[in-house]
Amino acid sequence: MTKIIRKILPSEASRIAKSVRNNLLVPVLILLTLILCGWGSIGHKFINKNSVLSFPTQMKDFLSWADPLSLHSSDADYRKNADLTESPKHFIDIDNYPEFVSTGAISQNYDSVVAAHGSLFVISEGILPWAIVATYDSLQKCFERKDWNNAVLTAADLGHYVADSHQPLHITKNYNPGGLHSRYETEMLKRYQSQIIYSGDSVQFISNVPDFVFSTIYYNYQYVDSVLADDVQAKAVSSDIKSDAYYQKLWELTGSFTTNLFKNASNKLASLIYTAWVNAGSPLPSTTSVFSSANDQITFQLEQNYPNPFNPETVIGYQLPVAENVSLKVYDMLGREAATLINEYQGAGVHHSQFSIINSQLSSGVYFYRLTAGAYSSTKKMIVLK
Repeated sequence: MTKIIRKILPSEASRIAKSVRNNLLVPVLILLTLILCGWGSIGHKFINKNSVLSFPTQMKDFLSWADPLSLHSSDADYRKNADLTESPKHFIDIDNYPEFVSTGAISQNYDSVVAAHGSLFVISEGILPWAIVATYDSLQKCFERKDWNNAVLTAADLGHYVADSHQPLHITKNYNPGGLHSRYETEMLKRYQSQIIYSGDSVQFISNVPDFVFSTIYYNYQYVDSVLADDVQAKAVSSDIKSDAYYQKLWELTGSFTTNLFKNASNKLASLIYTAWVNAGSPLPSTTSVFSSANDQITFQLEQNYPNPFNPETVIGYQLPVAENVSLKVYDMLGREAATLINEYQGAGVHHSQFSIINSQLSSGVYFYRLTAGAYSSTKKMIVLK
């Protein structure tokens, strides 16, 4: 197969979004919304924040990006409920492409893939590599305009997609056998995140971004079988997939390559940011606080949980412009309290709370969650599907 190699242009990115809106059927959209988030908020924050450790000395003014990159590392996930074009950007079931199975590669040209397979197929299988390239192009344009606030937000989105490309279960059709997805990317990391240490590495200038992106996915695909096999071995040690014994064995088997995936994701994100900056003419901000005005715009806000509907876990995001005593509770349809997620004093910024029904007696149905922070109060609806 002859691969067509070129960058995806902003206009092409618009066609991808239009294709999602016009061709993706409602059942497929619901399925995509239920797909779990790559690495969860813990992993995405780690990858984004640590990317600045690889910035070269000429980018020292951008070291201040560490916190906003982390703070906005999951913005792309929060958009899923409001933007139906978002979900396909987070994965690619690349082994559903017969040419990948036979040759180990697919065309890098989005229009060529659509011509060969149809837009519904392409979108339902995920458009992760093209989303990475399109977001890179947007970042370069932000640098060219010296639009620093949008640059760091776009870089945060870029980091999210890059991180997804380093989550093996986001690049395979067998993405959640027996609920493994959440166990591997979220529950295991909660226990062992402190053992993933990264101090930075040299960045590379990327001469061909599509080649770089697609090659990364092809390389990371080798870990799909490893994750699946290691889960089987961990369950052989303990059939209780909630037990410490199960997660200890899973980490013992996957920890080494998972750590490398995290390090590689941070470094490749840094290389993409560096390349976009160089190609834009290496502009320098007038101040190191390139994100201050965007932070000043934070207001009280309660986000829609994602995924929604959900089983067994969902994440609720919210923003605080000032430090407040915060209460976040879940209620059933009769107004009875079902769970208290947060009841503490919290600082200003973007926060996330994970809600799991694994050990609860909650049945399928509609529930409400209410955020109270000082005089602010907001309530939203969510759906549990068992």
